[in-house]
Amino acid sequence: MVNFLKFAGAFAGYSFLLHGLMQWLGDFLDKGRFVSEKPHFLSKRAFLKAFLILIVAYMPFLLLSYPGNLCWDAIGQIEQVIFETGYSSHHPLVHTLILGGIVQLGQILFHSYEIGVFMYMLLQLAVFAAALAATVWLLAKRGVNGTVLKCLLGLYAIAPIYSNMASTVLKDVPFVSFVIGYVICLSLLIEKPDRLHHKGFVAVFILLQLGVILLRNNGIYVVCIGGIIITAYLWKGYSIKNRLGSIAVLFAVSALVSKIVLAILMQVLNATPGSTGEMLSIPFQQTARYLQLYRTELTAKEREAIEAVLGDVDTVAAKYDPDISDPVKALFDKEASATELLAYFKTWFVCFFKHPCVYLEAFFQHVYGWFHPGITNAIRYETQYDVISQEGLFPQASKLVLFYYRFANRFTPLGILENVGIYVWGLIYITVYNWKRKAVSMNMMTVPLWISLLICMASPCFFLHPRYAFPIMFTLPFLICFMMSSKRRENDAKCI
Repeated sequence: MVNFLKFAGAFAGYSFLLHGLMQWLGDFLDKGRFVSEKPHFLSKRAFLKAFLILIVAYMPFLLLSYPGNLCWDAIGQIEQVIFETGYSSHHPLVHTLILGGIVQLGQILFHSYEIGVFMYMLLQLAVFAAALAATVWLLAKRGVNGTVLKCLLGLYAIAPIYSNMASTVLKDVPFVSFVIGYVICLSLLIEKPDRLHHKGFVAVFILLQLGVILLRNNGIYVVCIGGIIITAYLWKGYSIKNRLGSIAVLFAVSALVSKIVLAILMQVLNATPGSTGEMLSIPFQQTARYLQLYRTELTAKEREAIEAVLGDVDTVAAKYDPDISDPVKALFDKEASATELLAYFKTWFVCFFKHPCVYLEAFFQHVYGWFHPGITNAIRYETQYDVISQEGLFPQASKLVLFYYRFANRFTPLGILENVGIYVWGLIYITVYNWKRKAVSMNMMTVPLWISLLICMASPCFFLHPRYAFPIMFTLPFLICFMMSSKRRENDAKCI
């Protein structure tokens, strides 16, 4: 009873506080001056200035982490190229070839894998900084207030997650750089559908979509599902010709070209396909949790269906970890046939109706960290790889950087800036804000972010893995500024 009263009091207090905060934020967005004609530092040459500032802000972290902070995924990709361990589409092949190829080039030209990694990092840093600078440039071009732009640029330069990713070899960084460009073009198209007729805009938009698809395996879902939703939104306002054009521009051309490119690479490299089990984190976790509690209730047929896909049910139960699905997914039999998978899902469905609470518990345990602002989402990979030294620019320099990121995560103002839950609730709030004001077009701009959130929820875990949420974290600040500038421009046009 005491605990219930504590909960009720905390819930009421936080609800009151949250309601007041949301009300204040809504008034700020309604009345705030996001657009101004007053000249400021970023009024001219905004892209160049922002790009150079970000390079200067990130370069010390890269140099201290010389040749670059590695993660296990990157190490596996590099080994596929330099040691010919066998290519796999588990990681995006295009990124594997770029990363491994540049590392190998460093070995050929300078007899140093470290220099090769550093060469790749300089390219990744430039692409990342350019994508962020492009958001500043576009907003400056739209007349966004200088103070707002400086705050946005300050966020890019100071928030630990940005400098951390600028100094880490990670496929998600070039991927999210293209996502930023994709969100920019998508927002411009939704704001003004006539841009569909501009060949230059269309060409850039399709190239950005190709980058999104080819640089991460789940990028195709962002482009295709998002494209279908946006096409449906624009459908009524278009003629038959424009409808076909929107389908082609928004997802069909990029999806088709990327499939052809990947098919060619798979054939030429004799690459092994990725596992189907990678997409089944949630049902596998639910099955494992179910087996922990109720495997004695399984019929012989149900046991057979599960073991055909995941192996011995006792082992599956023992491997269950509520924080991460990888231990259970590792049991997935890649040779399982479509018939066996269908039988497994029939059993999964039957078991749900027997004990639905178990499935709900496993689901919420698996995804709640994407929404909880109190969860630690800091990411700083601490790998050791014999082939490539990661000591930094001078001895123990990498430990200095590691200390900073650990400190930043525990220092509340900086830790908040890299917490996924804060950004997810920001996405929820701006969506509700637009819905209340019947700004449907604004909400259409958030479609790629919502798809990315669903991908996060289907990913192996949230614990120390905010990289799955990069499309949300690295685009939401820009998108809010874009929406507010668009609203102000509309209001100004009505007053003329």
